[in-house]
Formats: sequence, structure tokens, C-alpha cells
Amino acid sequence: MRLDRILVSALITICLVAALGNWLGGGPQIATSKISPEGKANVALLEVYGTISDEATTSPFGGVDSSNSNALIKAIRQARKDQVKGILVHINSPGGTAAASEAVYSELIRTRKETDIKVVASLGDVAASGGYFVASAADHIMANPASITGSIGVIIQTQNISSLLDKIGVQTNTIKSGQYKDILSPFRSTTDNERQILQTVVMDSYQQFLSAVSTSRKIPLEQLKPLADGRIFTGRQAQQAKLVDSLGNTYDALQKLADLAGIQGDPTVRNYTSTNLRESLGLLFSTALQGWPGSQLAQQVRWHKIPLALRQ
Repeated sequence: MRLDRILVSALITICLVAALGNWLGGGPQIATSKISPEGKANVALLEVYGTISDEATTSPFGGVDSSNSNALIKAIRQARKDQVKGILVHINSPGGTAAASEAVYSELIRTRKETDIKVVASLGDVAASGGYFVASAADHIMANPASITGSIGVIIQTQNISSLLDKIGVQTNTIKSGQYKDILSPFRSTTDNERQILQTVVMDSYQQFLSAVSTSRKIPLEQLKPLADGRIFTGRQAQQAKLVDSLGNTYDALQKLADLAGIQGDPTVRNYTSTNLRESLGLLFSTALQGWPGSQLAQQVRWHKIPLALRQ
């Protein structure tokens, strides 16, 4: 018991020190000219980390991650208001919900259409499915050779736990207003009619995804469809398939953005998705707790609440 207390205390101390350092440093710095979070910049950095969703992903400590679609849209609009010359979107996300991913994509497309702001997407470890959906809105996509991307597709999943409940003697009674009100119930098997309804929903969302990528990337649908069956690509493979434009890291992507936007000298960057101290603490505690027992089950429960997903 005493050892457990020591470990917990050490974890809390590490999180406090790391959060304080991150907050005082203004978040990740990729510019050669360091500026304050409120300073004037000509490049807006947007970090899309984690599952893209309209849900505010919080921890018990109050942290909010940088993959909430409303927060990202707010950051994009603020960047437009500040009249930056470019937006660098750094993505490390396995995907997210269909609506949230499309919302961020649409806001970036609106920015490109209504302003002279250039947008470059930099792909990190993973930028798959909904993460790639967001990236496809950029003027230029740059991936690391080993980045995992693609996974163009839509999925709905549910679990049938009725056999387990039968074994332990638990019965579920459902009172519903219509035949399909409990269409994704985990307490019974899905009927053939329900499967057909769900399949039409998936395919309609998939067609929207496909059309957006085809238009943004200027890839004819007949060429895109063979690549859009849910398969994943490395960054190098994606470049060969014309899903990304070039290979390089975030620094290379920043230089590419500076070239496209006509920025002379070193670009100055402001992180429009940086967190305050309280949020940094919450995020660090959340990250530390992800490996604890029960965290994976909690994630599955969360995904059950978000049935229509663009994820790897």
C-alpha cells in the first residue's frame, strides 16, 4: 500500500512539472522565432490529436483535448480574423466521427475559398480515416515516410451481449415508440432490415467522404475508389497513390507553407490549439491514466455512443 502511494505521488509530481513546463513554454515550438501565445504571427498552428469528435473529451481533472471539432473550428476562425498568411495543420489522429471530421474539413475549405490563407497538413504517426478527411482540405499534404494514413471509409459497430446476460440471469425490457428505435441495441441481434438501414447510412456517409477527397485532391472517382476500401498506407505509399503530395517532417511542412504563402524570412508561429495550465494538467493526467485497468473498456463504451465513425 505504501509503495502504491509513493508511485501515485511520483506520477502526480511528474505531471505537475511537465504541465507547468508545457504551459510556460507556450506548447510545442516549431518556429525559429519564438513568440508569446498572444503575439502576432503569420502562421497558425492547429494540432489535431486524438479522436476527432463533437464530444468534449474531458478527464476527471478538467482537461480538454485538441480534437474537439468545435474547438478546432473556433481556432480556424480566429486565425482568419487575425489575418494569418498560412495554417499548418499537424495531425496525429486515427479518425473520429463522420460529422465532426466533415465539419473541420468544411471550415478549412471555406478558409481557402474566402481568403488567401494557405493550408498545409503535416501527418504525424497516424492520420487515418477522419484524420485524412481533415488533411484532404489542405493545399498541400506532407507525410513522414512511415506515417500511417488512408483508411478511407466508414464503419458502424455494436456488440451483442445477450448471451452473456442470459448466463448471469439478466433480462432487458425495452419500451420503444417505433420498430427501429433501438436499432443498435447491444442486448439483441441485429435484424436483416436493420442491417439494410445501417448499410445505407454507412454508404451515404462514405459517398460524402469519397466525394470530398476526390474534389479536394483532384483525383477522379474511378481512380480513388480502388484506394478507398478502408486500407491503410505508409506515407511513402500514399505519395505514390497521390493521396499525399510530398514527404517530410513538420519543419519541412512549415517551410512548404511559408513558400506557398509567400512569407519572407523565418515564419512566426502561434499555436491556436495550445492549452492553459489547467487543461495541460488534465491532459497529462488523462494520458497517464490511459494505461490503467478499465481504460480500454471506457473507450469502447464511448465509441458505442458514437456509432457512425471514420476511424482506423
